Amino acid sequence: MVAELVLIRVLGPVDLLTTEGVVAVGGPLERKLLAALAVSANHLVTTDQMSQILWPGKAPRTAAATLQTHLSRLRRRLGGGRITGEDHGYRLDITRAELDALVFEDLVSRATGSRQAEESLSLCAAALGLWRGVPFGDFADEEPFRLEAIRLDELRLLVMEVRLRAEIALGRHEIIVGELEALAEEYPYRESFWYLLITALSMAGRRVEALRAYDRLRRILADVGLEPTEDLRRLEDRILLEDPAVRPRLDPA
Repeated sequence: MVAELVLIRVLGPVDLLTTEGVVAVGGPLERKLLAALAVSANHLVTTDQMSQILWPGKAPRTAAATLQTHLSRLRRRLGGGRITGEDHGYRLDITRAELDALVFEDLVSRATGSRQAEESLSLCAAALGLWRGVPFGDFADEEPFRLEAIRLDELRLLVMEVRLRAEIALGRHEIIVGELEALAEEYPYRESFWYLLITALSMAGRRVEALRAYDRLRRILADVGLEPTEDLRRLEDRILLEDPAVRPRLDPA
């Protein structure tokens, strides 16, 4: 039985998931070509663009023949006529379910739009489960992948925020404090992580630590001439006033 494509994967090293498992995609040039087609999935990529991506600066005299060789190999690997040629270029024709980055985006959209904490948590877990490392692997710092890798990573951080908010909504604030502390340390200027950390600490009955975390954030921002957002300042006031919304629950969900 011939293996069939399940998923083109770019949320980490570029490879393929087939009905028989994970399949490596040739050498660096072939992987980069697949990544370039995937970034512009269902849109035309001209041969000139492909050449520039594969050989930045100056392409070798054999570039056209080499490009055709790699395209032929990719066609065989992907099957189903997924690479089509037209108007001096090629297009990767796939459904959204066949590229992990598109599956990820759809899960993010559903998770952020959900009003049910359990559902949101499940969707976030599915989205984050697609990540295997830096998007596009070794090509993440090259064009045209750099900006797309940054965009996808920003969505990953958003999903993490949504997941942690859902955990708090479900009364699991105590078990995520450590994770939030690590995230605040790794992303010191991402105030949303600090907001969730301060909230979780307060709801876990660690009011003093919550206020100290706020003060630390205030000092970090002051070093770059900024102040905490109004939402964070209100959160501090609520903790000082012992607002029931940020006090420990007597009957956790």
